[in-house]
Amino acid sequence: MDYNQYRAEITKRSLPKELAVAESEYRLRVDKVQKLLDDKGLDVLLVTFSPNVCYLSGYQGLGTGSNCCLLVPRETDPILQVHELEIGPAVLSSWIKDVRRGVIWTNPGSVIDELVGVLKERRLEGKRIGVETKRLGLPIDVYEGLKHALPDATFVDASDVVAQLRTIKSPAELDLMRRAAQITKKGLAAVLPVIKPGITDNQIAAVILQTMVNEGSEYFSTQPCISGAYRAGISHTTFKRTPIQVGQTVILEFGAVYERYTSAIAHTVAIGKPSATIEKLARLSNQTLDLLFQTVKPGRTAHDVAREVGAGLKGISDEAYGGSLFGYAIGLGAPPTWSEELYHIREGVEHELKPGMTFHSPIGLRIPGSTGVSFSETWVITEQGCEILTKHDRQLTVVAG
Repeated sequence: MDYNQYRAEITKRSLPKELAVAESEYRLRVDKVQKLLDDKGLDVLLVTFSPNVCYLSGYQGLGTGSNCCLLVPRETDPILQVHELEIGPAVLSSWIKDVRRGVIWTNPGSVIDELVGVLKERRLEGKRIGVETKRLGLPIDVYEGLKHALPDATFVDASDVVAQLRTIKSPAELDLMRRAAQITKKGLAAVLPVIKPGITDNQIAAVILQTMVNEGSEYFSTQPCISGAYRAGISHTTFKRTPIQVGQTVILEFGAVYERYTSAIAHTVAIGKPSATIEKLARLSNQTLDLLFQTVKPGRTAHDVAREVGAGLKGISDEAYGGSLFGYAIGLGAPPTWSEELYHIREGVEHELKPGMTFHSPIGLRIPGSTGVSFSETWVITEQGCEILTKHDRQLTVVAG
């Protein structure tokens, strides 16, 4: 059975569609993209960033590291091109009717030939073609290969076309994030009672992973970051068979995934009576979050909020590393990250905050190579201020030594 037969067999069996939202919402998103293409004078957009492909088509699969492309012409329905092993998931999870094979398993270079073939079929080979050059998913060899194969085409960076639509979450998207948040909170509730002196960061991660999967999470966009002992004082470390002893902290940061939407949380546990330094770091982390949630309002800029919220941490900047980021976009994601890479809350960013924007705000304070704490919530801007999706008890958890 060849590829065409395989696709035909899957299609004719009328398998139930696994759409994250209604087909009408996907079509509305595509309509908006096509309007933007018209405004920018583009004839087609090649969407190669995996979360953007998912946002417009619904396609979910394991092949986020493989070439995939959603071709969105200015006037006709999109065409979805995926790795041959992803044909089944594409048919199952996407509303797109025209699903093509983009990469032959034994010939990775075939993506260029296949893609050029579709563009020529649609008479787009000499047109203005939008590409996502500033996003992951478009290898330089594919981009250069397209330019070589289509010398009459004009390639235009269109990295922000889909991004500007994704900044505001729809009610359906927020419902998915609320479901993810509930699963995340169950992971936290399950792991806190098992943490004790001598437990390893791997054992902690195992409880979180098992709980969230049992409760309905899909595979994760970012694996749990469990940083304990001296590693709690180093940013972006995770479990590596490290035992947690009395006098140390362990930072838990993780997020469940529901229909590719993540709601993440960070929490810190102290083993034994925490030192005055650890208590101070935990207090400042949570005070910063409280101030953030009081400060954010529609119409304010990310810069103004960051400047106001960050003022409370200046007094500890010589003692602990905290960074200058007070939130980043989170929602629809795929490995390797749950960050949407759309917008940030930090000084210098003049983006206006609007209802429907969703953020994860980990406030980590670390004494390099010694200890650290971090707390966070995932939240959404509302008309009045914000709604905390992962709202939980952010007090430092203290385990008897």
